[in-house]
Amino acid sequence: VVSTQSTGAIRNQDKDFKLLRDEGMCLTMHQPWASLLVAGIKKIEGRSWYSSHRGRLWIHAAAKQPTTAEIRAVEDQYLDIRGNDVIFPEFYPTSAILGCVFVEDVLPKFENEEENSSEFLFVCKDAMALPVSIKSKGQHKIWKLGKQEHATVLDQLF
Repeated sequence: VVSTQSTGAIRNQDKDFKLLRDEGMCLTMHQPWASLLVAGIKKIEGRSWYSSHRGRLWIHAAAKQPTTAEIRAVEDQYLDIRGNDVIFPEFYPTSAILGCVFVEDVLPKFENEEENSSEFLFVCKDAMALPVSIKSKGQHKIWKLGKQEHATVLDQLF
C-alpha cells in the first residue's frame, strides 16, 4: 500500500492485499450446505449471479430448517464425492453465522462433482467453523456484517 503525497490517497499496489483483509462480507445459504461449506466438505458454491468478491467470506445459515431426508440426501452425495471417511457436522444450526471460507475465485459454470446447475461457481478453500454459531438474521446475496457481529465472529476465530 502506497500513500500518494499530492492527494493523500492510498493506492493498493499489491493485488493480493485485498485478499488478506476481512471486510466482514457474508453469504446466507440454506442448510445443510452452509455447514458442509464451513466444515470444508463442500468446496464449490453455486450461484446464479457473479461476484467480484475474493478473500474471506463469512457463511450464514438461513432460517429454513432442513428435513432429515434433505440432510441425508446431501450427506450421501458428499460421501460419494469425498469418500467414507467424511465426518459430518452433528448439528445444522439455522439463522446463524457458522464460520468462514476463503473465496479463491468465482468462475463460470464448469464440470465438477459438487455443483452443476448454477451459472457461477464460488471456488472456496480454508474453511473455518466457529466454535459456537452466532444467531443472526441473514440477507440476500453477499452482505456486510454489522460492526458488533463482525467483532464477535473475529473474536471466536482468533
